[in-house]
Amino acid sequence: MTNIRTIAKKSGYSASTVSRFINQSGYVSDKASKEIKRIIDEMDYVPNAIARDLSKGQTFTIGVVVPHMRHPFFSELTHGIMDLAFAAEYNVLFWNLSMTKS
Repeated sequence: MTNIRTIAKKSGYSASTVSRFINQSGYVSDKASKEIKRIIDEMDYVPNAIARDLSKGQTFTIGVVVPHMRHPFFSELTHGIMDLAFAAEYNVLFWNLSMTKS
């Protein structure tokens, strides 16, 4: 499985340089950027969103549990949550309890 260390080893740059390039969080020379980008493309690397969230200590995800969606209150509630969450670039996970009952 391709990770930052694999890209670093293959590109000849340090893992911290690769991390800075991927996260756009610091200076990386044009030469290093081009080589790291080439290796990333060659290896079809995609950053792991779960690993990124764990390292940052935040997920930007809101979980919402509703008993059902048959009442207009819950429908309006979910729309309000989604509007505000998406405007703040959060993800929303809904769990509809009526769908889990036998």
